[in-house]
Amino acid sequence: MSQRIILINPSFNIAKANYDSSISVGLLSMASYLDSRGVALALIDGARESNYLERLKKEAPNCAWAAFSVMTMQVGQALKISQMIKEINPACQIIWGGPHPTFFPEQTIKNKLIDIVCVGEGEKTIYDIVSGRERREIEGIVFKEGSAIIANKTRLLHNPAAMPLFNWDLVPREILERLQLIPSLTSRGCPHRCTFCINAILKNSWRPRTAEQVLEDLKIIKSRPYFAGKKLRFWDENFFVDIDRAKKIIDGMIKQNLIIPWETTVRANYVKEGMINEVFMAKLKQSGCYLLSFGAESGCPRLLKKMKKDINPEDVINSAKVALRHGIIPQYSFMIGLPGETRPEMMETLGLIDRLVKLSPKIQILGPQAFRPYPGSELYNECVASGWQEPESLEEWARLAENELNYLSIKNFPWVKARDKDFVESMEAYVRFGAHSIKSAMGSSVKAKKLFKLGFILICQLRWKLKFFAWPIEYKLAKRFVAIKF
Repeated sequence: MSQRIILINPSFNIAKANYDSSISVGLLSMASYLDSRGVALALIDGARESNYLERLKKEAPNCAWAAFSVMTMQVGQALKISQMIKEINPACQIIWGGPHPTFFPEQTIKNKLIDIVCVGEGEKTIYDIVSGRERREIEGIVFKEGSAIIANKTRLLHNPAAMPLFNWDLVPREILERLQLIPSLTSRGCPHRCTFCINAILKNSWRPRTAEQVLEDLKIIKSRPYFAGKKLRFWDENFFVDIDRAKKIIDGMIKQNLIIPWETTVRANYVKEGMINEVFMAKLKQSGCYLLSFGAESGCPRLLKKMKKDINPEDVINSAKVALRHGIIPQYSFMIGLPGETRPEMMETLGLIDRLVKLSPKIQILGPQAFRPYPGSELYNECVASGWQEPESLEEWARLAENELNYLSIKNFPWVKARDKDFVESMEAYVRFGAHSIKSAMGSSVKAKKLFKLGFILICQLRWKLKFFAWPIEYKLAKRFVAIKF
């Protein structure tokens, strides 16, 4: 048998959703690293390839390993594909990594289909596996030895500056040509302490590539014809942690004619003197920045403090005003339904959203999405104390997530009071279609007949104006008739 590995991004449980906006940067990073070390591989993306099952069936007989990157909403499909590979090639070793196995390593390894669980960042761990190292010597894995489960020492976080740049030739051309947003990853992790965030839970400290490496990556991207005319996103958790590094990148883009429309993520309290001031914001615009994405999370100071977000609502308003002055779109994400959150506190979040959308029709709002817990966080412990019981097997996770677009369903969350469940579930739709202009709402990606969509939007507009959200009958009806959930 060839010592070949298949790297697999399983399809999600909602087949109709469109994932062409980007690609799995984690899996691409792993593929690029393994390829640079001479490992024979195939990268298969079940979320974006039309013929991925045929490719899997073709590759499965000739591989020694199949490594999956799995989020919770991919568990069901990952199980089906693992079963298929084992039936075709019983000797193939199945490796699961990614967020879900990292949070639930022992539960994952108990599944009979899975031979190894990779915990945390996987590039060097997978290389050790395929290089034939003794399993007990490989840091960052959990595996079975007879009936015993062995959990090895945690692997230290790696240095992104020591990793190769993305090798685009490893990605199926079909995906690259349909790609709507070119991904670049200039750093990993985050130095902040938000209690809901995976990085804080897993202690993923911030680690950058050099400015020179980032500029070299942009040169490669600019040279590829299938990227012509497309926008780019720096998929960093926080692009601006080292402001001097950020300035070197931006200055390099301008001086080396690497200007391309781009977007990234930033904290609202970074928009101030000494960090992203008016002068630097103007340079961001000059380099091609058209959108900055901020995690606002809540309009309630008590909840922001509870989340350890270390920002306040006025930071959010200020960041919007500064970005707008320079022609950059400010985008804000929000969440509601945290343990202990009251209805008046949820209304404070809606109040902040209202203040934002009144500043300009260009402002974009994501959510508010329902808070969903990740194990190991302080907020997760509160959810458990309220009666939340996590599934005890991968099969149970798959059943719980079936037909859900987001990470689990609000109806299963005991910390959200019964009288608030409809409010929390429907609010993202009411903000999307009620807080913005009718023109903007009509341009939403939700697929529905024009008159049906317009009628729903008019009701949402009225509800938002009156701030009356009881009995969301039209929302429940709408969910039954659209191709993608609200």
